[in-house]
Amino acid sequence: MKYNPVVLSYFSQSGDSDQQYLQFLENEYKSIGKAWEQYQIQQGSERYFEVEFPPRGSADGEEVAEDIRNYKHRILIFHFSGHADSERLLFKDGSSHASGLAGLLGEAQNLKLVFLNGCATYDQVKLLFDNNIKIVIATKGKVSDGIAQQFAETFYKALSDTDYTIRTAFEHALNELKRKYPNFDSVPAKPIVWRGLVTEAEEDRDRWQLYVKDKYQQEIDKREWWKIRLASPTRKDLLRGSSFWDQAMNFLILLLCLLGITIMVYAVFFMQDHMLAFVGLAAAFLAYFGFKNKQRYKTVEMNSTLADEEVMRRMKLFA
Repeated sequence: MKYNPVVLSYFSQSGDSDQQYLQFLENEYKSIGKAWEQYQIQQGSERYFEVEFPPRGSADGEEVAEDIRNYKHRILIFHFSGHADSERLLFKDGSSHASGLAGLLGEAQNLKLVFLNGCATYDQVKLLFDNNIKIVIATKGKVSDGIAQQFAETFYKALSDTDYTIRTAFEHALNELKRKYPNFDSVPAKPIVWRGLVTEAEEDRDRWQLYVKDKYQQEIDKREWWKIRLASPTRKDLLRGSSFWDQAMNFLILLLCLLGITIMVYAVFFMQDHMLAFVGLAAAFLAYFGFKNKQRYKTVEMNSTLADEEVMRRMKLFA
C-alpha cells in the first residue's frame, strides 16, 4: 500500500452574494493541477515524484477538517485561493476563522508550506507560526484576481521543477510578474476583482511576501527539503549503508546468520543433537529478525520527515 505525499489546494468562490465572482479562480485550479502533473510523467527519472493532488476546485470549508483527518502527516502543502482578509478565509459554506484553521493545520506535522492567495492575509502568519507551520506565503493589501492566478501558476510550475527550492520558486514568480508589469507594486491588472474584504491604500496592492520560521531559514534553500517520500529500501540499499554502525550491523547480522546455519548443519548431520540444532535455528532466526528490523528502521530513516517520535521509537530494535 502506498501513502504518497499530498498537496491540498482549495479554490473557493464566496457564498456571500455581496462578494464578486472570481473570474480566474478556475484557471488557477487547472494550471496548478497541471504543474503537479509534471512530477508524474517521467517515472524512473530524477524528476519523478509521486504526489497526490485531490480535486478541490469548488471547495467548502467543511472539507478542510475532513482532509486533515484523512491525510494528516502526508500533507506537504496547503494552498487557498479565494476571498480572504486578516481574520478568515471565505468558502462557499461561509467563513473559516484563521485561529481555528491554524490549529487544524498544526495537526499536520509534515506540512511545509501554507500559501494564502487572497487579500490581506498577513495577520494570519503569526497564528500559523504559533502552530508550528514552517513557511507561509501571504499578502499585504489587496490582490487582484488575474495577477493572483498568474503568480500562483508560475510559482507552482517552478516548484514542480527539481531545480527550484521554495525560495527560488517564489522569486521566480515575482520576477515573472515584474517582467510583465514593470510597475507591478502599484499598477493593478484588469479585471479588478479584489480577493478580499478590505480597502487598503493603493500602494499596498498586489504584494506577496514569503515568511519563514527562524529555524527553517537554511532548509528553505534545499531542493529536497520540502519533499517527502515513502520509499521502501532494497536489500542493496541496506547492505551498503555508509556509516560505521551500518557496516558493523551488517557484519554482525551476517556473522550470526552463518553461525546459526553452521551450528544447525553440524548438530543435525554430525551430532544428531536436536537441542544444539534448535540453538542454531534460534541464532539464524535472530539474524533474520535483526535484518528485518534494520529494514524497517532504514525505511523510517530514509523518510524521517514522515515519522513522528513515536514511530521512530517503535522502529528501533530496543525501544
